Amino acid sequence: MYDVIVIGAGSVGSSTARELSKYKLKTLVLERGHDICSGASKANTGMIHAGYDPLPGTNEAKFNAPGNRLMYKLCDELDVPYQKSGTTIFATDDSGMEELRKLKRFAVENNVEAEIIPYPDLLEKQPDMGSEVKAILWVPEGGVTNPFSVTFALAENAYVNGVEFRLDSEVTGIDRADRMDSGQRSAFPDGANFVVHTKDDAIACRMIVNCAGLYSDVINNMVSDEEFKIIPRFGAHVILDRKLSSKLTTTLMETPHDLPGGGHTKGMAIAPSVGGTMLLGCDATEVKDPDTTEWTMPSVQQIIDYFKKAWPILPLAKECPEFPEDQIIAVFGGCRPHADTNDFVIGEPDDAPGFVNAGGTESPAFASSPAIGEYVAHICIDRLAAEKKDDFNPYRKGKKIFRTMTDDEKQQAISEDPDYARIVCRCEMVTEAEIRDAIRRPLGARSVAGVKLRTRAGMGRCQGGFCSPRVVEILCEELGLNPLEVTQCGGNSQILAAPACSLKAEKEA
Repeated sequence: MYDVIVIGAGSVGSSTARELSKYKLKTLVLERGHDICSGASKANTGMIHAGYDPLPGTNEAKFNAPGNRLMYKLCDELDVPYQKSGTTIFATDDSGMEELRKLKRFAVENNVEAEIIPYPDLLEKQPDMGSEVKAILWVPEGGVTNPFSVTFALAENAYVNGVEFRLDSEVTGIDRADRMDSGQRSAFPDGANFVVHTKDDAIACRMIVNCAGLYSDVINNMVSDEEFKIIPRFGAHVILDRKLSSKLTTTLMETPHDLPGGGHTKGMAIAPSVGGTMLLGCDATEVKDPDTTEWTMPSVQQIIDYFKKAWPILPLAKECPEFPEDQIIAVFGGCRPHADTNDFVIGEPDDAPGFVNAGGTESPAFASSPAIGEYVAHICIDRLAAEKKDDFNPYRKGKKIFRTMTDDEKQQAISEDPDYARIVCRCEMVTEAEIRDAIRRPLGARSVAGVKLRTRAGMGRCQGGFCSPRVVEILCEELGLNPLEVTQCGGNSQILAAPACSLKAEKEA
């Protein structure tokens, strides 16, 4: 029997697991996907929102600013790169100015540093900003990191500190001991309050933390009569190659306004990435399927159209006068778990003691996740009177990133590990050493997408056209797989259909 079962291994679930791993608890994380971070957490910009825009008094406001501050500390402890480059929100008209003033009031109430700077004074912060910009709201605590790198690191650290993880383990039902008759209750292990069912097992536990993201309503509604509903909101992002990345020193975002295609969004943003590319977006459209990841051309086109129009006033226009549509190298998308409560759903329902929600975690949930994880974990820790471990290790060492090394550092890395001398992904300069490490790490990669998210192999201009075959070979070598068993992202997503010689023989026959 487990003390705590955490459902979901995204950023919130992995943050919760890491906090629980500091204590003498038997903890299990169940994840329906083929890998850690296989849901909403991997499909965002990685912005470390500072907390200037949540409505004061909401759960979003309660957890965003503290989560922002914890995120930088976690990245330092877990050896995850980040840029504390600030967030710049700009206004171009009177309605935008009113929005800036509102956001400044929210920032003050949420205890977030923010300053309205009018034109031309703003040029000290953002040189080359167009004169059409009336003012900016400068938020220095904003930043960017890699959302999947953070989530993988949190899960790895939780794992090495004793937390168990089971992937491909979708929860299909939950039994509550207090809703069983005496005969049924006798089948529960002593001290168990819940039995969690998956396709493979029935697992008893004392407490549950629901971090199921887009399915957090489904999990909650299995247990509590205080129901809520998740409304999936799909958003697309456009990725620009790194040619202009050195010119983008902060996240730039216009005050929110209606998009041509409608939908709900905080405003179009152009953000640097720690990988050197730039992310543009995003739109937000309500959809029925929570697992939707396929973007549509109208969705992408309204992002492109917005930036074509706004480009002349952005600092990048000095280097490149027109929006560089030819530098678009990829588009990705995913759904946000918007709750019909219009807020994060955090804590125990009144009718389900021992069951703790961390649901409805849409943006700014990634930045908020360390604070949410601490809060919901400590509901369990306090309820179970858990003792702190003496041997908890808060640190995780990542593999050296070859692309970011100096020439001397590259020579040193190659002398220590010759696999650093073999470049697998030319676009992103990812080495064989980094790919093998991504597979060998705790909770390591088991698919081509798993390698891609951990190393950036396949994220460059050719989008894996050159490196994917070698990645398949390395997965086979490391995991003892037949090439036909290697998948893109688990399940039935096999990369190869059949041996070529077999196909030729069939045709000749």
